[in-house]
Amino acid sequence: MSWLADALACCELTPEVESYLLSRGAKEETIVAEGIVTWSPTTDPVADPVFCKRYGDNGENLKGMLVCPIRSPKGQLIGFEGRSIHKKYITDYRLPEEAWNPFWIGTRRAVEKLWAGGDLWIVEGLFDLLPLEWALSPSATVLASVRAHLSHAHVEFLRRFCRGWVNMCYDRDETGIKATHGWIDKQGKKRWGAIERLQRVGLKCRDTPAYSGGKDPGEIWDRGGKAAIVSTFSVPV
Repeated sequence: MSWLADALACCELTPEVESYLLSRGAKEETIVAEGIVTWSPTTDPVADPVFCKRYGDNGENLKGMLVCPIRSPKGQLIGFEGRSIHKKYITDYRLPEEAWNPFWIGTRRAVEKLWAGGDLWIVEGLFDLLPLEWALSPSATVLASVRAHLSHAHVEFLRRFCRGWVNMCYDRDETGIKATHGWIDKQGKKRWGAIERLQRVGLKCRDTPAYSGGKDPGEIWDRGGKAAIVSTFSVPV
């Protein structure tokens, strides 16, 4: 077991962070399944200098933050995403094993559903993933790519495991739209978007229909709760 797995095993979910998660659309079973906790500083100093430079020798700079473990398709811990619930601060930490694994939030519950032919929805972050689950069928799954970008490892993972439709649901802002559909850079070079890249490897991929009420599922939840999410995203695409 890695030092990070040991550290997370010593963390608990505080009532404050749990309440925040529920207010942002999390299901209780999702919190448990993803292993989301509140960070507590480690008893012994962490050996990784990269971690220590960012977060302190014992991770004291993460104290009280929401931490969502990130695992490989085989279940190996490869990093985490950390968030402050009091201010807009998001960070992610990656173990060396991440170099050859896709860095998704939600992989732990996705592989079996994707292999069975369930549809996939790809979003940017944790607080888009959590509320969107309320609108989808039990056979569907949501993965968050942590930012509006699909790496080669992301694409290869989907090529291997996904048999249903891939629905791109990135933010409706310039970054999300470019990441979905591609763009022409300042040198006139074509930059492929997620839909084109996934279609080129043989996947059925499409954008979600235009929607109102917010630029992403998280914002729609914040403005209208479960009813808004269900009415926006549960219509077949």
